[in-house]
This record gives sequence, C-alpha cells and structure tokens, in this order.
Amino acid sequence: MPNWCNNTITITGDYDTLVQLKPVLDKGEGLLDAIAPIGEWEYGNAVAAWGTKWDVSTEGLDFIDNGDGTATIAGWFESAWAPPVEAFQTLAEDWDSCVIALYYDEPGMCFVGYWDSEGADDHYEYDGATSDTVRNMIPEYLVDEFELEDRLSEMEAEEEEFEDV
Repeated sequence: MPNWCNNTITITGDYDTLVQLKPVLDKGEGLLDAIAPIGEWEYGNAVAAWGTKWDVSTEGLDFIDNGDGTATIAGWFESAWAPPVEAFQTLAEDWDSCVIALYYDEPGMCFVGYWDSEGADDHYEYDGATSDTVRNMIPEYLVDEFELEDRLSEMEAEEEEFEDV
C-alpha cells in the first residue's frame, strides 16, 4: 500500500487545446496516460513517464470554460508515493500554450513542494518539524497551502494525549 501524495493543480490554456482532456476528466481516470502514454502498465515505465506508480483519478478535477477562448482544469487528486511531475512536464512541453501549477504534499514521508511549467521546482522535507519550527524549514506559502502548522499542532496534541494515558 503506497503513501498517498496530495496534489492540487491548475492548468490554464487555450480552450481548443484543453478541451482534448475533457473526455478523460469525464471518464474519471486515465489523466496521466492521456498526457504521457505508456501503453501497457509496467512499474519502471510508469515512474519514468509520470513520476508516480499509478495513474490518477480525475474525480476531483473540474473543466472550466473561462468564456474568453481559454479554459482551466483545476482541483485535486492523489498519486502514489510522489507527485506526477514528469507527466506534467511532458504536457508543458507538448502544449506550450498551457500554464501548469502543481502543489503537492506527501504527509507520510513529510515532504511538500510546488512545481510549475514556468520553471519553479521547490520541494522541502519537514521530518522532525514541530508547529513552532515548521515555518523556519518550509516557505510560508507551502506551510499555508497545506496547513502544516495546524496539522503538526494536532499531531503534537494527539501525542501528548497518548503520553498521558
């Protein structure tokens, strides 16, 4: 059983380009294979092409017609072990009219990050962080995006409760 990586994504671009992914979104699965096809699944090929072990569900993603000739795909999904950065890098290279922004958090392995098609690739580990120290280790925008301070505070309270038992 993998650790699940939480991903929040926004893809904005030309309507006629992004509408090509709408059937995949409506189907509820197969986004990564639509972006970076691998044919028959094999672990090494999946990780190399997508950056993650399995394809992702599209149930948390919405297709939005912006009404100005552009569209946006936005929402969230989970991926196995890691964010599918390689797949979105492929999409960015194939569809250079699209702008992609991906936030990710893998709480089981204590790492967060942000990647975008404009060249950002920030990732940080927060293993050993406390609610008091996490802002010293991780940029504020990522701490806030994933509510790390609150999450760590809740974990600390649970640990204290467990110690009191």
